[in-house]
Amino acid sequence: MNTSSEDLAYNKIKAAISKGYIKKGNKLKEVALAKSLGMSRATIKGAIKRLVFEGLAESSPHKGASVVDPSIEEIKQSFKVRAQLEKMAAELASKFLTPGDIDKLKQLIQQERDVFSDRKLDQYYEINNTIHLKIAEKSGNNVLFHYVKELLQKTTIFLILFDPFYQLLDGDDTSPDEHEKIVQWLKQKEGKKAGLAMEKHLESARNGIDIQRLLPDDYLTV
Repeated sequence: MNTSSEDLAYNKIKAAISKGYIKKGNKLKEVALAKSLGMSRATIKGAIKRLVFEGLAESSPHKGASVVDPSIEEIKQSFKVRAQLEKMAAELASKFLTPGDIDKLKQLIQQERDVFSDRKLDQYYEINNTIHLKIAEKSGNNVLFHYVKELLQKTTIFLILFDPFYQLLDGDDTSPDEHEKIVQWLKQKEGKKAGLAMEKHLESARNGIDIQRLLPDDYLTV
């Protein structure tokens, strides 16, 4: 499938945000981006609309679009609630996951390792989210699944903004190993242990966020 100009613009702007080249709260200026990327303003406008829909940017009638600027407290609270919801989901899912489901989860974890090695950021988060949603879906609780999905989308934005993914590329990624532990407990129908492993995994994800990138350049500790 051919990649459209809008896809290219979207991916380039998203990567620039992820790497911190376009900082949180900064305006996404259509004219400047069009000139920098050598694309039409209409193409950039379409890419920015996608970023707004995704939640990575926000738009106001008079100010235009800008990169979202979440607070440290918002990030901490979101991950804390998500950890408890997914802990519950894992406990419940242990009763309903079939051997086929377990095999699928293992395949996804291997794909997660592969795309990390290939430096494919978008696919990495997509696969990660699929793993978490699969477990939540198998909880058998539609309300729980709905809120897990909502918080997953929100916290993925935080990870894209502040997780040092590009720094990790030169090191090790612990997420697949943590996912494997969760799936192993699920396979053994050990719901409580799977839930605790899930909670620990999300605490690790939260702790992996580069808090320094949340702070202003002139921030001082006194």
